[in-house]
Amino acid sequence: MPKNKLLTMVGLAVLLVLVSAMAFVAKGGSNTSVAQVGADRDLEVPAANMKLSANWQAKPASGAPVSLSFANVRVNTDGTQEAQNEPFAAVDPNNANHMVVGANSWQVGDGHYEVYAYTTFDGGQTWAASRPYISRNASRLNAADPTVAFGRNGEVYFAFVALSPAPGAVAVSRSVDGGLTWASQAWATSFSNGADKPAIGAGNGALYLYFQNGSLLGTVSRDGGATWSSASVIDSVGSNAAPVVDAKGNVNVFYTGNGSIKLARSSNGASYAISTVANVVALQPRPAHYRAAIYPTAGVDASGRLYVAWADGRNNGHGNDILYTRSVNNGSTWSAPVVLNNDKGSADQLMPALAVGKDGAVNIAWLDNRNDPANYNYDVYLTRSTDGTHFSANLRVNSVSSNPDNDPRTQGSLIGDYFALSAGDGVVHPFWTDTRNGNEDIYTAPVSVGGGRD
Repeated sequence: MPKNKLLTMVGLAVLLVLVSAMAFVAKGGSNTSVAQVGADRDLEVPAANMKLSANWQAKPASGAPVSLSFANVRVNTDGTQEAQNEPFAAVDPNNANHMVVGANSWQVGDGHYEVYAYTTFDGGQTWAASRPYISRNASRLNAADPTVAFGRNGEVYFAFVALSPAPGAVAVSRSVDGGLTWASQAWATSFSNGADKPAIGAGNGALYLYFQNGSLLGTVSRDGGATWSSASVIDSVGSNAAPVVDAKGNVNVFYTGNGSIKLARSSNGASYAISTVANVVALQPRPAHYRAAIYPTAGVDASGRLYVAWADGRNNGHGNDILYTRSVNNGSTWSAPVVLNNDKGSADQLMPALAVGKDGAVNIAWLDNRNDPANYNYDVYLTRSTDGTHFSANLRVNSVSSNPDNDPRTQGSLIGDYFALSAGDGVVHPFWTDTRNGNEDIYTAPVSVGGGRD
């Protein structure tokens, strides 16, 4: 074989390998991330080889800071320029000042990402960081998709997916000191089958874990996360689970499937009755290129009333909106969906997070582009209802707008798939990905609220 032909073939082979390793796939729009080779299309994760730009120049958002009656507090404690995004929050049912937040983080270096836990015992004024991925698997170098739940005695359970180069597997770590350190970790799913996007709930002495691999699956632990039942398929086309457990121990799993928000309801975590909550419309195109999708966010009050919100594209010409519905009869019927954002233009509202406080009030926060005529920079807005029907005026909670491109690692491709919200006694805490410091950080705001359910 001629030498130049041989070199050409070798070069093509190397190029194909590089393209396979760095293949970008869309998720929820024109946004991109690296998928595992040969994996199900649902198993799309942040890019392990996402490069830190050597010639990075900050791209701060336009607009002056606004004065608020509450502080904006950075949650992650690192001093790096690395990205933290996709927060998930849980509040201790026995102590509203105790919260644990999970987030994706690239601060471990070398382009690898991992999950970090951030813990506060003083209502979010100060935070301590820890790494829940303690029992590491050599074939699963990266970790993402944090989800957190508190047990009945204050123990903390932190689930995540570990992956690349091997297929994703879901692990659950347990903390007995409130999330400061992690005492144990168990693998809740098989190493041989891919898994993605875990969601954990706790109640009635059990842990309920949901994940997806083209189908929506569930597994149960009744020994504090040490062992898990065999996974069972809940919906062959389900994804993006959001479980809530009511006071009677019923598990309500909200998820997306077949153009609708679905509810899988179970009294034991073994068998489920599936019903439709509401139809959804795919998100409208957006000028920003970070990925976004329809993830339901849900809550339940002490009386068992259920509440759900999601981003929806049905109002063409008005941008993507936050829709909301509730059920007062265990999910048998649902109120007509209503739009929660009160802007008049064509801005986008995305990534809602819902939490029901001990006062029974429903709190919902989301990403909002209304203050940028170009519909690019984003803020975070909050609304609240004390009767589950009538909501307060939308309240901006961030003092500085964020430009999604203002990060040298993700460069606008990923701000996470969701934001978070926790509700305590008289204070709610929205959590979001914030770029005011020239990189992605996790921020929160302690918003004082008055009164409870009418």
